[in-house]
Amino acid sequence: MAGVFPVEGFGFLSNYNGAFVTSAAASAMREIAATNANSISLAPRVFTLSGTSNDIIFDPAKTESDANIATAVANAHALGLDVMLKPMLTGLDGTNQGKLAPSDPAAFFASYKAALVHFATIAQQAGVESLSIGNELASLSGPQYRSYWVEIIDSVRAVYDGAITYSAATDEAIKVSFWDKVDEIGINAYPPLTTSLDPSVDQMIAAWKSMPTDNYWAAAMNHMSPVDFFHSLAVQYDKPILFTETGYRSVDGTNISPGGWGGTTQDLQEQHDAFNAFFQVWGSEGGSWFKGAEIWNWDANNLYSPTGYSPMGKPAQQLITEWYGGQHQPPALTITGSPSADLIDVGGGHDSLTGGVGNDVIRGDGGNDVITGGPDLIPKLTETTIAVTGYSPLVDGVGGQMKLVINGQQIGDIVEFHGARDSSEYQTYTFQLHNPDSINSLDLAFINDAVTSGGDRNLYIKDITVNGEHLAVSDAVNPSSPGTWNLYQNKSIHYDMTGHQDLFFGAATDNDSLDGGAGADVINGGAGTDMIQGGAGSDVINGGPGADVIHGGADDDTISSGAGIATATDQLYGDAGNDIIKASAGDTGALLDGGTGKDQLYGSGVVNVINGGDGNDYLSGGGGADTMHGDAGDDQLKGGVGAAQLSGDDGNDSLQGGRGNEFLYGGSGNDRLIGGAGNDYLSGGSGNDTFVFAAGFGKDTIADFQNTDGVQDVIQFDKTLFADFSALQSHMSEVGGSVVITLDANNTIEIKNTTLSQLHAGDFLFV
Repeated sequence: MAGVFPVEGFGFLSNYNGAFVTSAAASAMREIAATNANSISLAPRVFTLSGTSNDIIFDPAKTESDANIATAVANAHALGLDVMLKPMLTGLDGTNQGKLAPSDPAAFFASYKAALVHFATIAQQAGVESLSIGNELASLSGPQYRSYWVEIIDSVRAVYDGAITYSAATDEAIKVSFWDKVDEIGINAYPPLTTSLDPSVDQMIAAWKSMPTDNYWAAAMNHMSPVDFFHSLAVQYDKPILFTETGYRSVDGTNISPGGWGGTTQDLQEQHDAFNAFFQVWGSEGGSWFKGAEIWNWDANNLYSPTGYSPMGKPAQQLITEWYGGQHQPPALTITGSPSADLIDVGGGHDSLTGGVGNDVIRGDGGNDVITGGPDLIPKLTETTIAVTGYSPLVDGVGGQMKLVINGQQIGDIVEFHGARDSSEYQTYTFQLHNPDSINSLDLAFINDAVTSGGDRNLYIKDITVNGEHLAVSDAVNPSSPGTWNLYQNKSIHYDMTGHQDLFFGAATDNDSLDGGAGADVINGGAGTDMIQGGAGSDVINGGPGADVIHGGADDDTISSGAGIATATDQLYGDAGNDIIKASAGDTGALLDGGTGKDQLYGSGVVNVINGGDGNDYLSGGGGADTMHGDAGDDQLKGGVGAAQLSGDDGNDSLQGGRGNEFLYGGSGNDRLIGGAGNDYLSGGSGNDTFVFAAGFGKDTIADFQNTDGVQDVIQFDKTLFADFSALQSHMSEVGGSVVITLDANNTIEIKNTTLSQLHAGDFLFV
């Protein structure tokens, strides 16, 4: 059973040379593999002499030898674990890696580059899948050091072919200057969650999805929730996010400071609950942009750690094993996009995702999702909903009061916020307005600032949405606290909305990109020119109005187009699986391609191109002048009322014309061609073919009748037309180079390039 993430691993730290290759380490690796993990992060230590030193030291007592690292990699691979090699630099004098301040940065980075190239060479020789080029070097990862890191990365790539990442501290990630140069954005993810020593799982889930209450951490998350901030990095740099570390100690308060070593009171349940929240959040929120996590950590000595990070022997171990093994379904999400372009990219739950109008990108990932690109008609919105979330300390029993102002006019009532201990206690107020002709400004005005003996009343805004679209802190003008949504001194947060009219009135287009991912999905494109991928699983896909391109993907899908547009056609691809593909009655034309599998393809009342693909397919043309190809396999092709072209191609095919004047080409194989009504042109191709005629067959032509050189075609008549060969002969005559069979003035068959002497009783069948 597939796990919840592509990467499901554990950190594995060495604190001395040889720690990776003890019998205890071998047992620990087996324990890791038993959790359904598929990865391990091997973390050897390297050093500087002090916080200001410029040389990297491979301490023979504390740094794993090259041979030990290679052995550990081989041991992990033997257990089916991919390997990340993650060297960790600290000062021998105890200087934290994030506070290193070399006296000569150029000399330091030259020494560090040599060390990294050495590790990269080991990684290449040992077949290591990924390499972290640094760990939480926050004082050295900013813009002033970018050129050094670019040189390091280029040098590493010269000797190493695997993926390259960097492991940033949680509050460092926003400052790293070289994310564009790595393959994966690595984050040691330890954001604080609640302020409670005994939080519920729901409170911790809410914290992952809310802007932190603490101003420092709010700024570190770019005034977003941790989920939204990490996603924004992935979008900004077009790189996947990997948690190169994440974890919780088994102590009281671990959720308050997950990356800290404070606290000594064992609390196995809080560790379990924190992991429960982690998996629920990232299983559902972590879409195609999220690769997974290396949980910190599993101790190399394979011993129980009463208050440490290791989950070994604790309730968290079983929980992790179940999630890594795919035994839990992530929670379902219901997301409705804004009137403008949205990016909705979620994880493996059974989700309900609606883009609304605008050119949306929606990716469902795993789970049985319902995905709707937008409405069938693109409306101009007349109503707007604005939601404001925040909190305020109570002073003299009164919280911060705010009014919403649009185009200089107050909307709705003044609202009052009160205190919140964590994000689960934020308050959200909703305002609705009838849209004017245009909206030029949006202001949130704080109106009752006060400093009394009871305290200092301020207002802290944590989220602002307009019709579901989140506004950015960076776009606001806030004179009381620039770069934040914190309000003091009765100031206002101001937004210039002149360039964002689509947030209020809706976008003019609805051209969506929809990807169901794994799972049995229901996907509706809605209006516009949509690109739809069903992905794995048996999907039901409806393109909706507009010219869509639809791929069903693997498994058995049901695909239909919506109403088309005159200037373009739908393209419906079943891909693998036994698919049902239908062109809508309102379509202006479509390409239907079954792909591999036993497919059913149905055209509409207009011109369609229908390709069965590999497999034994059924193709029905509907009412248009269709072009139909059975392709490989024993196919059944059925025309409609239009002048269609039916080609069986490879295989023993059955081609049945409709009421139109049609062209039937059998191709290779022993084919059966039934002209039906209309004046049809029949060509059997190679093989022993049968041409079938019943009452009302029209004026037909057989182009390539063969009865020599081991090939025997047959012309079959219904007995109501001719009882036997004797009855037929009186209706046969030579005309030019053909034999013409005349039933009456409206029903004739021309057998081209044939003489009467070449035709015998054995060439005909009467049934």
